[in-house]
Amino acid sequence: MQLADGWTGLRSAVKSLLPRTLVVRRLAGTVAPSVLLTFDDGPHPEVTPAVLDRMDAYGARAVFFVVGNRVKRAAHLLHEIRRRGHLLGNHSYLHHANYMLTGTPQPRFGLYYRDLQRCQEVVEHHTGDKPRLFRPPGGRLTPVTLLVPKLLGLRCVTWSVDVGDWRFRSEAEAGAGGQELLRLITPGDIVLLHDDNPSVLDLLDILLPGLQGRRYDLGSGINAL
Repeated sequence: MQLADGWTGLRSAVKSLLPRTLVVRRLAGTVAPSVLLTFDDGPHPEVTPAVLDRMDAYGARAVFFVVGNRVKRAAHLLHEIRRRGHLLGNHSYLHHANYMLTGTPQPRFGLYYRDLQRCQEVVEHHTGDKPRLFRPPGGRLTPVTLLVPKLLGLRCVTWSVDVGDWRFRSEAEAGAGGQELLRLITPGDIVLLHDDNPSVLDLLDILLPGLQGRRYDLGSGINAL
């Protein structure tokens, strides 16, 4: 366990050394104490609209990193996300497991390029614009996952805070996750969340009023990427 923890810490340290021109892990250039919430793996026909309503109630703006092959189940939500002042990002088209798992070979360049390009085309087809931001599935950073988005004109954005909300299966777990985020978050953080899991709604019911009570700016973080 100690060896595994050591490798995890080493990987995190190496990632933190990557220049901002390659990957964005935190906000920069904000005046007020800002935090940016980001949502992966949508759109979801029921969860995403409920997330949007909660964000509206607190004047929060986020980046929704969508999976291309999931757009067809709720394509109208791409317009709704943009209409409410949020940004859309590319989270790949297929979201293959081998894109994420560090124990597997990194994806081949050509396949990864075509996959990201396909997600770009799907979003453009439904909105008229291509995303300018990309989040690698699992946050996995390799030469391929860093180079391909650059070639497609995408800026790679990961995160600085994560409580594994995709695992939550109860209101109690989600509430504890919301409290943990309130403990961890500092100004400039980019927070990883997922809008394909209904438990994120219970988490947001804790997190959003908590951040507002601490006078965090929840709206301008999208302008600092």
